Amino acid sequence: MASVPVSHLILFVASLVIAAGVVGTVTTGVDRVSSAVEDGSLDATQQLRTDVTVISDPNGGVYDESAGTDGNVTLLIKNTGTQRLAPDGSGLDVVFDGHYVAPDATTGELVSVDGATTWSRGDVLELTIDLDAVDAVGSLGDGGTTDHRVYLAVNGDEESFRFRVEA
Repeated sequence: MASVPVSHLILFVASLVIAAGVVGTVTTGVDRVSSAVEDGSLDATQQLRTDVTVISDPNGGVYDESAGTDGNVTLLIKNTGTQRLAPDGSGLDVVFDGHYVAPDATTGELVSVDGATTWSRGDVLELTIDLDAVDAVGSLGDGGTTDHRVYLAVNGDEESFRFRVEA
């Protein structure tokens, strides 16, 4: 008769061990999901707070063809969101006429604030794209009238700017 309570005790202990393992696994999974949701919400907040607008005039001569080079395209970009951005425009992803522009082919300088360390709401960044450093893009002044497009992306915010160069 003593063997029945012993077998029940063994089954009870085994079920406790299995339950503890399941709880440990579920707790780890819940912690990972919670962390992922928190990271996602921070990214979403940053994306919602970021907004930039190109304020350059497409007819105002954004293209400067220097002698012996392919020239530069200079854009004025205003931070219209509440997210502070890098004052040199290093957080911007730039695509010119379908070609990715490497970060070392762009230079940025704040023009609306003296001595600012961040590109804050209402500040204007002057972004210059060196076309010599962009693959497969030559001088824009060759071959008559041409249309061009600059695509900018920062923290999920996207902006497109179109302009025309007349030879």
